Amino acid sequence: MFTLKLLYRVLIGIGLVASLSACATPGELMMERKKDDAAVTAKVKEALSKEPTLRKYTLDVYTVSGEVVLRGHVDSIKDVYKAAEIVNKVKGVQFLLNDLSEK
Repeated sequence: MFTLKLLYRVLIGIGLVASLSACATPGELMMERKKDDAAVTAKVKEALSKEPTLRKYTLDVYTVSGEVVLRGHVDSIKDVYKAAEIVNKVKGVQFLLNDLSEK
């Protein structure tokens, strides 16, 4: 009986240690989010550069917590919509603020 109680205590202790060691600190979570945002920004820039009509523009892309901000000037409203269409298809984009404007 004593051995069984001891075994339970050891197993509970191991479970607690394992669960606490899996928790990330706020700093680690922030660093992970920044890496994710950088990856989303890179994917958005790559997707935009593959579109021939948008390749000629200098567009700024910012990502914070999966929310993408697109800034710059394009020649037509059609290009504004095309950029939004492309960005919204990129994996990891949770929201798009399309701040592009016509020249």
